[in-house]
Amino acid sequence: NFGPGVAERNELRYSDLVRVRPDLVMISMPAAGGGGPLAKVRTYGNALASLTGLDSLTGYGPGDVIPFEQPMADAHNAMLGAFAVLAALEQRRRTGEGQWIEQSQQEGLSHLIAPAWLDYMLNGRVGDPLGNRHPLGQAVPHGVFPVAGADQWIAIVVEEDAEWRALADAIGEPWAKQDRYATHAGRLADQAALQSKLADWTRPQVGRALCERLQARGVAATPLLDMPSLSNDPHFRARETFVELTNPQGFRETVYAPFVKMSRSRMRARPGPMLGQDNERVLKGWLGIDEARYAELVEKQVIY
Repeated sequence: NFGPGVAERNELRYSDLVRVRPDLVMISMPAAGGGGPLAKVRTYGNALASLTGLDSLTGYGPGDVIPFEQPMADAHNAMLGAFAVLAALEQRRRTGEGQWIEQSQQEGLSHLIAPAWLDYMLNGRVGDPLGNRHPLGQAVPHGVFPVAGADQWIAIVVEEDAEWRALADAIGEPWAKQDRYATHAGRLADQAALQSKLADWTRPQVGRALCERLQARGVAATPLLDMPSLSNDPHFRARETFVELTNPQGFRETVYAPFVKMSRSRMRARPGPMLGQDNERVLKGWLGIDEARYAELVEKQVIY
């Protein structure tokens, strides 16, 4: 997680390391790549969402931009980088040759704006935030709607006219039976009013029970789970998605269990490492640092 230039100053570049390990596979993930005007820029995940144009497309509607709140660039680029390394390792297995991978995190994230980019390049249209509306208008209603409780919501999506008829029957109110809502074109033309009326209908109802009723009618609906809902969700409980462990500091904590299940390999959850937990094993054992040098590093707080 070094900034630009640190690897060079510490002689940890690929050109330095490959002299020691000729078949080395190494990946570098600079924010904007190794060349160009932004080669030395330092970023965090949230900043990358701005540099790639994603932030211009998120918000409640035109002129109401709300940037990404979570640094999704971190996890997204980690997955891309992992696949790149696996491909390079397979190449080494076949040829015996290693290689250096340079992955621009900005470019890795930017392909998520491909539809808006193509729309601009081909049609000259500049994308705006759409809130929860379907980006191509293929589903109406399409969004999240309030239900009973503090900040509780469900998602409802209707693509086909038959799905709307099923939803209208569940609503059972005259407005839902109006002819203008019977077709996709009519619902799309009056989308704002339609979704406002739908929100008024869902607001006093219990979210999970309502979703189950709608699903039984063939309407796509699901609760939006918050943290308490996640921990009590019957599906996650059945899957043992969250498990309780004893932290090395002595307290009990709930963590994500491994979400990859394997038929032959046993996956297990464990607490994160304590600060400096593996220092002696790595520095003394693997690297052969003697006791005096190790004590000096501790005294200077190079290691803890």
